[in-house]
Amino acid sequence: MRRFYQRSDAGFGKGWVFILLVFIAAIGIFGWKISSHEAPVIQFSNHVKGIGKQTTIQFTVQDKEHSLKNVRVDLQQGNRSFSIPAVSEIHNIPSPPWWKFWAKRPASSGDFKAQIGHQSLPDLKEGRATLEVVATNDSWGRFFRGGRSELKLDLPVRFQAPQIDVLTTQVYVNQGGCDLVLFKVSPGTSESGIQVGPYFFPSWPVKKSLPDTRMCLFAYPYNVDPKASAHIVARDEVGNQTVSGFSYKVFPQKFRDGKINLSDSFMQRVVPAILSHNPEMHDQGGLLKNYLMINQHLRLIESQLLVAYSQKTAPEFLWAQAFLRFPNSKVEAHFADYRTYLYNGQVVDHETHLGYDLASTAHSPVPAADDGVVVFAHYFGIYGNAILIDHGCGLQTLYGHLSSFAVKPGEHVTRGQMIGHSGETGLAGGDHLHFSVLLDGVFVDPIEWWDPHWIKDRIEAKLAPYR
Repeated sequence: MRRFYQRSDAGFGKGWVFILLVFIAAIGIFGWKISSHEAPVIQFSNHVKGIGKQTTIQFTVQDKEHSLKNVRVDLQQGNRSFSIPAVSEIHNIPSPPWWKFWAKRPASSGDFKAQIGHQSLPDLKEGRATLEVVATNDSWGRFFRGGRSELKLDLPVRFQAPQIDVLTTQVYVNQGGCDLVLFKVSPGTSESGIQVGPYFFPSWPVKKSLPDTRMCLFAYPYNVDPKASAHIVARDEVGNQTVSGFSYKVFPQKFRDGKINLSDSFMQRVVPAILSHNPEMHDQGGLLKNYLMINQHLRLIESQLLVAYSQKTAPEFLWAQAFLRFPNSKVEAHFADYRTYLYNGQVVDHETHLGYDLASTAHSPVPAADDGVVVFAHYFGIYGNAILIDHGCGLQTLYGHLSSFAVKPGEHVTRGQMIGHSGETGLAGGDHLHFSVLLDGVFVDPIEWWDPHWIKDRIEAKLAPYR
């Protein structure tokens, strides 16, 4: 009997189908890769309003999937093109081998800085120009040319710096004290004020109808060398800057030295209460260590917060008279006293006391020093229960160690209005009021602001022609 065998090609056919599917999938992935539009993201780090004599632009370029291949900065003006070198720091992670086209590429980023303006581009003209930033990555997108993104800004080009006309003929200022300077700036000036060492004090319009006539209440901080220079600065929106001198004389001051003996009983009373209000501060493993953390670290943090609070100020003076002093009080500490802290006879710290400690009877009513708006009224670290009042144009008063509050944030208060009661909260050794005056977050000597003659001579007389 003859036997017939039939060979089946079913398995063979399935193998070819699988290979074909894989091939089609690979072609699909390849086609998707080369036609991909995945591109870097460009973002300016500073707000570029225009181009001046020398303007710095800063921007970042990020790509979540690929490495950066090229970043270019160009400036177009009319039919001229300027190529601008950019200083960069690119953070690229090595990519997988090219043949692993399915693998995810690593993210990369770069920080860039470039100088544009007349100093670096002398052929640039006033008018307008287009700033263009172009970035490409190493993807297979756009048929192996890499993913590409661009960011364009149409900007004004201006080289003329603001002009300053000083109106105040002579200024006399105490180290740690304040004074007022009047000056005019040319139209288009966006920022002006007085620079004293590292401190900048902004100016304000003398009145709304005269926006270019400016008044600048400034300070010579206690910790600035009296020989340090002070000058008026004016800037426009494109970064052009003018610096002008003015006639002034600084009177150096001799500040007091003092000693504070720390006791365990005092630290046991004040340290736990302050730490309970500041849970972000961790136990340092000892009472003295915790006290020093508060006296140093927390004091610094609160000084920085007061600078931030100074931004919450009215654009005009809210007060009209000399500031009130805490009535029937005795001075227990002065402004800028340099304190040496001792524990068991050993020096453990040095700090500067930036205000007046004024003592009266326990829980005495505390008046607002002048008209203003309450910025905050809450527990404030070394100052305990504290109130900050804004009097306009960066001028603020701080009331510390209170036992109670009688006002709320946002409330308008009048000169002499009771705002709380004295106490011994925070780092207070007994019932008293800590009183500070701040200008743009910088502590200044309150004694000038209590003096009607100083107010009349240094501020009112200068502003009288504009009232």
